[in-house]
Amino acid sequence: MMNIGDDNMSLSVRDVAVRLNVSEKTVYKWLKIGLIPASRIGKSWMITEESIQSLIQPSLNNTVGPSTNMPPPAIAPIRAVSAASPDANNAQRQDTEYLARFTNVLTGAISQGVNGVLGPRASDPATSATIATALENAYNEVILQGIGLREFFGDRGHTAILKQMAAEDRAVQIRAILVNPVSEFARARAVAEDGAQFEDEDRFKAGPLYNDSWRSLNVIAAMKKDAESRSHFGIDVRFVDHWPSVYLVMTPESTFVETYQFGKPNAAVDGSSIDGLVPMFQFQSSSSYASILRQHFDYIWSGANPHVKTHSLADIAEAMQVIV
Repeated sequence: MMNIGDDNMSLSVRDVAVRLNVSEKTVYKWLKIGLIPASRIGKSWMITEESIQSLIQPSLNNTVGPSTNMPPPAIAPIRAVSAASPDANNAQRQDTEYLARFTNVLTGAISQGVNGVLGPRASDPATSATIATALENAYNEVILQGIGLREFFGDRGHTAILKQMAAEDRAVQIRAILVNPVSEFARARAVAEDGAQFEDEDRFKAGPLYNDSWRSLNVIAAMKKDAESRSHFGIDVRFVDHWPSVYLVMTPESTFVETYQFGKPNAAVDGSSIDGLVPMFQFQSSSSYASILRQHFDYIWSGANPHVKTHSLADIAEAMQVIV
């Protein structure tokens, strides 16, 4: 059997099509115009792993010195092919442009530490499953940031994973920042999701979001009490008078980010995409972007900004009449 990882072994057109996620017909086109470096023996193409790598990671084979004015490595081989093939038809040029875009997107994503673009967590079970796997394998510290984080401190979602961490006394410290559920920011969400009638304080406190927050607060209080009897597992939660820009889940390996929006799909009758309706980005936690997010989290957590008031669990429990 052929070893795909061996640079000296020849790859079939089908192998290349699978690797590049294109049709075999497209691979044949690229071979004919020279986009894929290969030799031909009779009717068979001899394609090496090195040739495929030159497409996927062109910068590895096209080193450009800092003082040159050469175009970016990902574009250079594409332009060379176009210049050498002035009679290529529109379909060939389109294939070349698609490959250039494909290469640029991959190169940029990899350089920025992107591991994946996931579907909306409200509608894509695979996204929740990916986050769950990251949590199940987490160690040392887990950072959470959101408005209510009901899937972590409710009766569904990832709550069971956090409870299991406590039961195992795993060496994990959970830190979470939530919006103060009795603040103007929480009221703003209620109005956006459930209607203008929740601007009234009494209706707001009788509404679904306030009651979800009350239940979550009880779960947090129970987790914190359980953690007090553990040697390694710990949890601390702070509430802020601040509208977070993103939903954030960070483990030592993976960082998941979803932007918060007041917008909503055109077809939606009510509600908004404040959470769960937009794509989720997965980054390496060692990336520079993840580092900036951590700094943001730590800054809000610290309460250093006098205009972003931070509240303890005891403060909010007293305001919502929850025993901790």
